[in-house]
Amino acid sequence: MKLLLNTKIYFLIIVTISILIGCNDSKTSDDNSSKIELKEELPPANICKSDLGVLKMDVNGYSIGKKTELNELKKFLKDNSCDRIEITYQLKGSYGDNISKKIIYDKREKRLQDIYTLNNVIEDYKNVSPDGLKKFLEAGEKSFYSLSDYTKSEYDFNNREMTNKAVGKKPLQSEWDGSVEVIKQFIKSNAKDASSIEFLEWSKVSPLDEYWIVRCKYKGSNSFGASVTENKWFYIQNEKVVKTKDIL
Repeated sequence: MKLLLNTKIYFLIIVTISILIGCNDSKTSDDNSSKIELKEELPPANICKSDLGVLKMDVNGYSIGKKTELNELKKFLKDNSCDRIEITYQLKGSYGDNISKKIIYDKREKRLQDIYTLNNVIEDYKNVSPDGLKKFLEAGEKSFYSLSDYTKSEYDFNNREMTNKAVGKKPLQSEWDGSVEVIKQFIKSNAKDASSIEFLEWSKVSPLDEYWIVRCKYKGSNSFGASVTENKWFYIQNEKVVKTKDIL
């Protein structure tokens, strides 16, 4: 009799433990199934696009007239529905014929890219706030290098995918005054009075076909001692000036 009673008690203990374990497993399973992994998502960007066609360019390499890429950018910035702005255009003038370019500005990423589409040269500006970009444009600025005066932008010359055909290394350009040493030496070595040379303006170094080109405006004394101002394009290959072009 005692053996039978002990057997029943043992059986009841086993059944009770099994029920408790089953309940715990079910609760754990329910808890796990209720956990949802959330991922950060944004609604699709509203892209505002414009193709301006061919724009006229001045001797400094900037577009001129009422219809310019910067005026178009200013217009799109006023449209709060534009999350991403894409402006394509071509420049025609002394800087070259039909240079294909594209501007991309992403408001949400605060990133502006100035792109030479033919060879995929990208000048990348990060941390460009919409308000800072508006102030830049309203001030009449034309060079994106000046963005840092209006917003805490970070600049990067992205040549990781660059496929330009310019011969030789890109000439070094001074961050202080924009000067290019190989051109300074070329001008002074061909001047009537090297000590009289004063450099006034520099464009950025850019690839054009098989050359690196830079515009430099400078003045110095001629053979009669008179001060003369020159404005020229300088074409560089393998860190040497191989030809020049006067800007009239």
